[in-house]
Amino acid sequence: MANSWGIEITQLANGDVAFRPDRPDAVIGQPLGASVGDNVIWTNRTNNTLTLRSIDPPGKFLTDPIPAGESSDPTFNVDGSVTYACVNPPQQQHSIVVPKTS
Repeated sequence: MANSWGIEITQLANGDVAFRPDRPDAVIGQPLGASVGDNVIWTNRTNNTLTLRSIDPPGKFLTDPIPAGESSDPTFNVDGSVTYACVNPPQQQHSIVVPKTS
């Protein structure tokens, strides 16, 4: 059964954008652990429209630009680990990590 996860995008006091999984005890910058088939929604808590770009694998579509105060659309369906960042402003990379099975 697929799970649904959230990642909150916030703006820090210095103007940088940060990512935090929407889970108890999660901290800014912590990767989101997920499984193949899970769904992820980003919530933009900044005052700007943000666009996410997949870095690894490059070119993977994540979601449409996310307006300020809104959630991502469409929902991202996890099909493997992905590292991404905001296009504008460029920020630290963040990851959705799918553990390898043996």
